[in-house]
Amino acid sequence: MPELIMQQWQQITESSWLILFSILGFGVGVFVYRRCGKHPLSHPLLISTPLIGLALYLLNIDYVDYYAANGVLNWLLGAATVALAVPLSLQIKNLSSLWPVILLTVLIGGLFAAGSVLVIGNWFMLEPTAILSLVAKSVTTPIAMIITEQLGGLITLITVLVLFTGIIGIIVAEPIFTFFNLQDERWQGLILGVSAHAIGTLKAFEKSPRCGAFSTIGMGLNGIWTTLFLIPLMHAFGP
Repeated sequence: MPELIMQQWQQITESSWLILFSILGFGVGVFVYRRCGKHPLSHPLLISTPLIGLALYLLNIDYVDYYAANGVLNWLLGAATVALAVPLSLQIKNLSSLWPVILLTVLIGGLFAAGSVLVIGNWFMLEPTAILSLVAKSVTTPIAMIITEQLGGLITLITVLVLFTGIIGIIVAEPIFTFFNLQDERWQGLILGVSAHAIGTLKAFEKSPRCGAFSTIGMGLNGIWTTLFLIPLMHAFGP
């Protein structure tokens, strides 16, 4: 435990002025997102990411230095994920009869997300490192980074893939809900959480606190489930 605390403290204290790129970039992204009526294609992360990347390129700043400078934000990712339990607690009393459906959805969704990467990756004969960097794309960033590191994948790649998985998830979700006439916010939220992790959860909270709470369940359970099955699955069937 003391070693873990020291690692967390070191991560925080490594933060530097470069964190301003993240704060200013995201601020611009939020402004554009609101001005565009919160359209998924104008999501703050889609706006801020290329802006920050361009700034790093023009100023010749190494990504490793920039990443270390954001230590406090990286640490807060885990804290923010845990904080999502607050709206969830308000929905606990409504979950007793829904757990079988919730668990089945999470189990199938998590397996499909990882299994499809293995099948498609091997079909297109991708490099093993690429596949190892893809399989955790459907879980929230802090968990995806840990899993990818343990598998030997590329941290820099998985962070981008998690972003685009979430964006694509919220873009295709609404047409799918409309096509299948899925109007219940509980199931909309659960699907967004399982398939589009934190970005989907943010979109769910834009709908309602109830939708956001169920998305939190989907994101959290899928993260736990993925950590349990993914590494054994990759050892058995991976590249």
